[in-house]
Amino acid sequence: MMFETTLTLVVPIDRQTRDDIRRKVDHYFLLNRAIPPVSYHAIADFASTLVDRYKWNQSFKAFVMVCCGNAIWRSVVGTIPFNRRMLLLPQCLKNSHMCKASTDELGLLCTECGNCNISGFLQEAENLGYITVVTEGTTIARKLIESGKVDAIIGVGCMEVLQKMFDAVHKYSVPAIGVPLLSCGCVDTKADSDWIKAEIRHFDQHSGFRLLNINNLNDKTSALFTETQIQQLLNLSGSATDNLVKDILLAGGKRIRPLLTVLAYEAFSLNPDQEVLKSLAMSVECFHKASLIHDDIEDNDSLRYGKETMHTRYGIPVAINIGDLLIGEGYRLLAECNLAPQITRDCLKVISQGHKALSVGQGTELMARRNSEILSVNDILSIFANKTSAAFKVSLLVGAIAAGADKKNLDLLDQFSYLVGLAYQLKDDLEDFTFKDGALSSENPSILLAMLAEKVNESDRPVMQEALFQGKGENLQSLIDNYSIRELITGLLTEYLNKINTCLGSMENISLKLVLHEIVGKTFRDYI
Repeated sequence: MMFETTLTLVVPIDRQTRDDIRRKVDHYFLLNRAIPPVSYHAIADFASTLVDRYKWNQSFKAFVMVCCGNAIWRSVVGTIPFNRRMLLLPQCLKNSHMCKASTDELGLLCTECGNCNISGFLQEAENLGYITVVTEGTTIARKLIESGKVDAIIGVGCMEVLQKMFDAVHKYSVPAIGVPLLSCGCVDTKADSDWIKAEIRHFDQHSGFRLLNINNLNDKTSALFTETQIQQLLNLSGSATDNLVKDILLAGGKRIRPLLTVLAYEAFSLNPDQEVLKSLAMSVECFHKASLIHDDIEDNDSLRYGKETMHTRYGIPVAINIGDLLIGEGYRLLAECNLAPQITRDCLKVISQGHKALSVGQGTELMARRNSEILSVNDILSIFANKTSAAFKVSLLVGAIAAGADKKNLDLLDQFSYLVGLAYQLKDDLEDFTFKDGALSSENPSILLAMLAEKVNESDRPVMQEALFQGKGENLQSLIDNYSIRELITGLLTEYLNKINTCLGSMENISLKLVLHEIVGKTFRDYI
């Protein structure tokens, strides 16, 4: 995240000025709703508008930005239970001359001696159930944010630290309130006690907003794939074929597709039907496992999740049959859901379209491999869209349609799926394109080779062809480096990530927007 290097990081000394700014900023966002998370540059624009409107000192812009961020997030933070919040205090609030506390890897271990305000803030927060941390910098806060152990943060710090914290908070869409220190200097600093305590105590029990915690959703999804649940939903009889179905559904994997279905259904449903949710998630996973079985056959892969693939262990005929059975079960589970006929029809339409797209994308890939053909960049992107984007689309749209989402939201999810599928595969190619014993580690078409084929000049083209067909990995790697292919692909990935951010910015379902933003932040953390 690029910050304004010329921004003056000062806090108004006069309390009346601070309170006036906070009050007017809060009023502005009551009339001009902004759905979080909002980018740093958007907050800067809001602050500029307000500074000009109220003729505030330009040196207060950074402070106004903090107040804008608080106003945008406060309605969300207020709905989160206290025991899912963290109070983050700086060690510099301590009385350096009288402090008796020791420190550990997390920060200051307050003895509550009463010689500074820290003990009072900690008691206030801990009595409500907060996780409290007294530390310098943002490292510990970042780790807690990434762990998913907290759903919201009340952070106190100097303006510079609050500015740095914005990057982590925005990347993972953690609802946060920032309270700037009144004085800096990294020792014996001062803070507005009333402001901090007001933010700690703020709770809105009447809000209809429901935060979706990705870790809770992940646990809920994983709990659906137990032997008992699979037995019940698929009515398994104990036959040899049924046992293979059970084994493949119990096999490893991240359960990303059913997780997305659960997420979308929970985000749009006012009263989620857990039986419907189980059937939807299991249906999506059946389709996914079927595609993996068939894909392993087509790619002649011998291992999946560290175990022998179905066709390697039982033969191709058995594997094809299990894959076909899973496809049938996927459609049956959906058809027998307690959904209105029109909704069932729309879900079936999305799934069948996704099934077709997957086959078309896989077909292009197989024919290119058969003909030893280097596909164009556009052809590779088309494969990504037909395979990965389509899978995300099916997962999200089935859950959203079943929950009654309107066309605008479905269109946004369609767009999001397309963009994130392409971005995911670009990232995957960047990280997985390697050479083993001089040969490519994968036979699948690669965006790096496609880009190199389009960029290489005529004099280097024979070198590329020779490197490919004679397995001279070092020569091929040199060409990739010389033509800055990885940098070009990274630039393309960045373009899609920016488009994803724009797409998410158009979403008005806050629960969905926040959790999708968090997923994107964690998936592409090294590129954002």
